[in-house]
Amino acid sequence: MFSTRERLNRRTPQGGINRREYIRLLVDEYYETSNLEAQQQVTANLANFAYDPINWQYLQQAKAHELLYDILQQSGQGVVDRLLVVHAIVGLTNISLHSATAEFIERSNGLKQLRELLEKHKNDCEIVCNILTCLLFLLNEARAHILKQDESLLKTLTELKKTVSIRVQHLATVISEELGQ
Repeated sequence: MFSTRERLNRRTPQGGINRREYIRLLVDEYYETSNLEAQQQVTANLANFAYDPINWQYLQQAKAHELLYDILQQSGQGVVDRLLVVHAIVGLTNISLHSATAEFIERSNGLKQLRELLEKHKNDCEIVCNILTCLLFLLNEARAHILKQDESLLKTLTELKKTVSIRVQHLATVISEELGQ
């Protein structure tokens, strides 16, 4: 359910932490702890906050999008806990509809990063579906031009259209059609 500022104010107890501060504290907690379970809880909370557009500004200010992107980069470079990757891609996918986050992903070589993650996790339906959804949300005329020239991505999409997962097949087909393939 999407919230309004009035509803958030009503739901915040008197003397309680407001949403902006809470999100900032979550991001800080992730960096301050090395406890995997605590990091999983933080990233799950951030991914949940990313579902509601009213939170996008707060997530942006707290640099939650950078944290989620960093987790995905680390996953591409080595072994990262699967739940952290799932939470990171879900959160980033949701907030990628925010124009500033979409621009951040593009400037950070994120389209290539997403393609590499797609290849790395091609047997994990949940991660693949979220990566494909993120790519779909990021598509605009300029980014489509970039993706159309990524032969590796086009090959991966062709492979994914033949997988056993109907969800993956459909998402790969939609992106391919958006790219004119």
